[in-house]
Amino acid sequence: MADYLEKSFDKFVFKVKVGCFYSEDDFWVSVSDNLATVGVSDFLQKIRGDVAFLETAEVGTEVKQGQELGKIETIKATFTILSPVSGKVVEVNQELDASAFLINQDPYGAGWLYKIALTDFAGDQASLLQAEEYQDLLEQKIALEVNKK
Repeated sequence: MADYLEKSFDKFVFKVKVGCFYSEDDFWVSVSDNLATVGVSDFLQKIRGDVAFLETAEVGTEVKQGQELGKIETIKATFTILSPVSGKVVEVNQELDASAFLINQDPYGAGWLYKIALTDFAGDQASLLQAEEYQDLLEQKIALEVNKK
């Protein structure tokens, strides 16, 4: 099985990493040993444009699924980082301080945002999408973007 599912539209190819969970707000989460790595989906970073500035929550911040965890400013807009899971922030990607553009270059790898110690993943999982389900949602989101133009 491929590492990524792809959805093409116009000049864009949107990648969805297999094995991650996705929020309807376009954030991904990868879980290992009750620790979640959280980031921005490929779709969101491409639609919002080049990341210019990042405001992140601090280590130790406790968050519930769907709560704000910071802001991302791009050349097009500023948007809120919404946590796809509940837990406690145990690490913030320090590489993004020097190069926020990593979010655009490698959203599922070096551009990750947070590591969160999970407190209710069983409950959170009910609101998250598997890669295939998220890819289906992308079709709807792409159609909305097309209609905006």
